[in-house]
Amino acid sequence: MNRKLQIILFILLSSLCHSAAAQENYTIKAIDFTGNEMIASETLMGQMNIRSATFLQKVAFWKEQPDFSPVMLDNDLERLRRFYQRNGFLNPRLDYSLERNEKRENLRITIKVEEGEPIKIGNMTFTQPKDSTAATLLSGITGELPLKSGDRFVDQSILELESRIKNVFLNNGYPLIEINRQVDVHPDKKRADINFAVKPGPRTVFGQVRIKGDSLVPRGFIRKKIRLSSGDLYSQQKMNASQESLFRSDLFNYVVIRAPKDSIRNKRIPLIVEVSELPSWSMEAGIGYGTEDRFRASVSITKLQFLGGTRKFIFEGKHSHFLPLSFEMKFIQPGLIGDNLDLILNPFFTRENEISYTADRLGSGITFQQNISRSTSAYLMYSFERDFLKDLSFSTPLNEAKGRELIHNKSGFTIGFNRNTANSRFNPSSGWKLDAYFTYMGIGFRSKYHYYKNEISLVRYHQLDQDWILAGKLRAGFIQPTRGKQTPIEDRFLLGGASSLRGWGRNQISPVNEAGNPIGGNSMLEGSMELRFPVYDIFSGVTFADFGNIWETSFTYNPDDFLYNVGLGLRINTPVGPVRLDLASPIFEKPIRPQFFISIGHAF
Repeated sequence: MNRKLQIILFILLSSLCHSAAAQENYTIKAIDFTGNEMIASETLMGQMNIRSATFLQKVAFWKEQPDFSPVMLDNDLERLRRFYQRNGFLNPRLDYSLERNEKRENLRITIKVEEGEPIKIGNMTFTQPKDSTAATLLSGITGELPLKSGDRFVDQSILELESRIKNVFLNNGYPLIEINRQVDVHPDKKRADINFAVKPGPRTVFGQVRIKGDSLVPRGFIRKKIRLSSGDLYSQQKMNASQESLFRSDLFNYVVIRAPKDSIRNKRIPLIVEVSELPSWSMEAGIGYGTEDRFRASVSITKLQFLGGTRKFIFEGKHSHFLPLSFEMKFIQPGLIGDNLDLILNPFFTRENEISYTADRLGSGITFQQNISRSTSAYLMYSFERDFLKDLSFSTPLNEAKGRELIHNKSGFTIGFNRNTANSRFNPSSGWKLDAYFTYMGIGFRSKYHYYKNEISLVRYHQLDQDWILAGKLRAGFIQPTRGKQTPIEDRFLLGGASSLRGWGRNQISPVNEAGNPIGGNSMLEGSMELRFPVYDIFSGVTFADFGNIWETSFTYNPDDFLYNVGLGLRINTPVGPVRLDLASPIFEKPIRPQFFISIGHAF
């Protein structure tokens, strides 16, 4: 009998092991939670390593789908138990069941939860410090606490409360603040009493400020950027603001500000500022090819501490088919008034080669730029330029070499605003960008054209799932003459090409004259939507749709006139941004004329 029983048990164990091994080859169709009332299923799902295939993963059928692993599921259940305990549930019960689909070889996992009654906060007390100033400070904090008696006991909330108290003391002269927490749990009463013993340490002021490093930047400039002085109350917030102020000057490779707490003497703490300077000269250069620009090249040379101090000089040169020559210089004087107002002098020369005109532009701009924050700036610019223009829009195939030669001056002011919260320069997955400006031309210097021009562009990035990104762009603008009826052809709006409506070639979307040549328009509206998704390794894909149009008259935006295109793209990620290949075609237009573009960087 014992021998037969051993054989039966062996067969049963073998079948169970075979069943578990077979299930390991199953994909996970879905994971459901039942019985969880206090904590949402989405929150619980965020604690797990094992996942079901999302809709976007199912769409990417060529990629491997998540497989079921009993070991991973057991580990996840233990992780969920600990998560529940950190959120006030002492003895949660978790179990699971599997629903197999033999035909499709997938599983539906149902996790059954018995949360039990949570532990709540009972008495929350604070041991008052002996220092009367610290006691007053603590009383002010405890008068407006985010937690109160009766709230569910959550570890993270307690830690956030401690951090809040500690930060107040750190910013009010107490660098040695310590908080000891004692928790008494009463399981029978479902209650936890908490006592915080606050030990502030001595109230301290900043002592000597020492600057270390081999920087040639004047010590006076560095001290001006430091937002505190010897004798000020110790403040971690002021130290962080000083570090940010120095780093934003673009003169340093790194900036470290520290106050060694073991060096406190007579309630004074020294401040050490360590800086490492960026190279005085730097250069960036690149060459490439695009279907629009064809061969292109660029060079940028930067000189820091130009003519001494914190001034900066930048020279940029570019060449492409549509921009045969472009030279631009920038003389930047940071901190003209205060820390964040910069003066920028910007002489330039460009030669443009468009279908309907060629133009040599020679001029300069004087800009006052206010840096509101790391991501936000506003500016006021006066610009003057002299344009040597050849208007080809009246040419016909028989006399295409001819054109009206025009020379005119333009003088005016531009006010603008920029905000960029995108989390990456080359491959953003979240955040947004806003660019807007208003220009008025026709101020003195025999300006031929008098008009105002306004343009606004908004770009938004949203991460859907891991590396799946939804990106959208909306851009609009207008030009309105204030004297006469004409606006300069070189400043009108044109659409079409690698970075706008990709179902058309460069600048093909435009009002045309009697000769059938594009002359640009005075109203513009365009939008784009892209779904960016991973394919394999450095390769990613894009599906996109663009819409918009150009209108000849100002303030004209007629949805009935919108043009539309759809397309597919491939991105090859490189250290200098993605190489972009896009294939697009108009829709609702006949005949279908697909356009193909090769370029660098995302379309927006």
